[in-house]
Amino acid sequence: MSDKNIRLLDTRALPAAANMALDNIILEEISSRRSPSTFRFLQFKPAAALVGHNQDVNLEIREDFCSAHNIDISRRITGGGAILFQESALGWEIFGSPGTPPFAGAYDVVLDKICSTAARALSRLGIQAHFRPRNDIEVNGRKISGTGGAFVSGAMMFQGTVLIENQIELFLKALRVPVEKLKKREIESLMQRICFLNDLVKPAFSLERLKNVFVSEFSEALGLDFYPGDLTDREEKRLTDELGFYSSSDWVYARSRPKFEGDPIRSITQTQGGAIRAHLWLGPGGNRVRQALITGDFFAIPQRLCFDLEAWLVGAPVTGAALTERVLSFFNSCDGQISGISPQQVADVVAEAADRLKLLKFNFSLPEVNELFFVNISPGNLHDQTARWLLLPYCSKNLDCDFREIEGCSACGACEIGYFFNLARKFNLEPLTIQSFEHLMSTIQEKSSKTDGLYIGSCCEAFYSKHRVEMESLPTSGVLVNIDSTTCYDLGKGTDAYKGRFDNKTFLNIQLLEKTIRLINGATTSM
Repeated sequence: MSDKNIRLLDTRALPAAANMALDNIILEEISSRRSPSTFRFLQFKPAAALVGHNQDVNLEIREDFCSAHNIDISRRITGGGAILFQESALGWEIFGSPGTPPFAGAYDVVLDKICSTAARALSRLGIQAHFRPRNDIEVNGRKISGTGGAFVSGAMMFQGTVLIENQIELFLKALRVPVEKLKKREIESLMQRICFLNDLVKPAFSLERLKNVFVSEFSEALGLDFYPGDLTDREEKRLTDELGFYSSSDWVYARSRPKFEGDPIRSITQTQGGAIRAHLWLGPGGNRVRQALITGDFFAIPQRLCFDLEAWLVGAPVTGAALTERVLSFFNSCDGQISGISPQQVADVVAEAADRLKLLKFNFSLPEVNELFFVNISPGNLHDQTARWLLLPYCSKNLDCDFREIEGCSACGACEIGYFFNLARKFNLEPLTIQSFEHLMSTIQEKSSKTDGLYIGSCCEAFYSKHRVEMESLPTSGVLVNIDSTTCYDLGKGTDAYKGRFDNKTFLNIQLLEKTIRLINGATTSM
């Protein structure tokens, strides 16, 4: 049979566990030369909230909401971010062997070839779709399809999801991360970031028509010959045998860790290739790594790269220098990579986690050190600094406060902002409320041009991860304390908050923020 002959497989609507199992089964069967190259259409019933292969379900999915609304929760074999796969959505996948059409060339070349073909297929419906790396297919700058890939020795797979029915509220309520990564210049609202075929193509079309345009475009553009097929007997048997595993916590929560393992030290950073988190559990004495976990919405090649890196880190001394050397030596000794994230960036985020341990000697607990974020400063240097400003988020003011939408605070005592205005003045800090991200940047720039010193502030982890690079571009250091409540990003209102229009109240972590102020400014005053 020619390398260009492709089995056309339509497995129709299946539960999440069955679809995840088939992805892996077909990939492995092709790898062992027992199954032919395959193009598969897939659907989900019920709808499914799916995390990327390297993500932690607990961080990405609103599990209570999904459980209450009959939404499956599972983990893909491909990387990338969390998605909601609606019952109306259509998935497409192409499997084959490296070097055979259309899998000839480097990862980025193959990805561009396949996803550009998928974009042209959608364009046949009368819209202008284009592939935008890293992994989106867009219409007029709005995402209509996400894509991803997976690899095992001897086989490759690329897949995509086409959004059809507009259920934006369901997206926001099922997923924790729909807007966390979006910059102001890219988006004004979530609805301006994603789009749905039913809103763009009138009259509504049938799924069969959509499938036909995909088959036609892949056939003509890539020279592939499709023939209708079914699962092989061996694939059917494996599905029966393995379905239980893909329904189990061992699969779904493989990148999560149970509470009984204790608190890790952790850090997060945002890169061109996605967000990456490092978690380190300490061994007896706290000097070496007992267990490591590397998670995020990135694509790792091969699939098991993070598992191997985590094993490589076990036993390493818990110092920034030792962990940096350990991570770099891992990448030097393997053929793998994390797409869009350099080995040095991986090493940096792992080393940053270890640096947090320096705060333990200042009477911070392990959970507390994970709630502090650092800008242009190492945790170990905090006690040698003097803070000049206390930057407090406007969203922690009461909704009916006269100062909600303007700078300042009357210190009336109705919320914690007033408490910290008074506290700041006792410790020689200038208290300021920050009304938007642009106000934050201009304030830091203005204040730092007049005097030396660092700022203390408060924000959520999503804000820090998203804007860290921009804050570090300013020649000023800062330490930020995590918000102690639901944030604008949790509620899908990151863009509103950026502009100072977030209409919910957040709450400061009062104890930790006060503790940080006392540490840095050497407080001796009793309250």
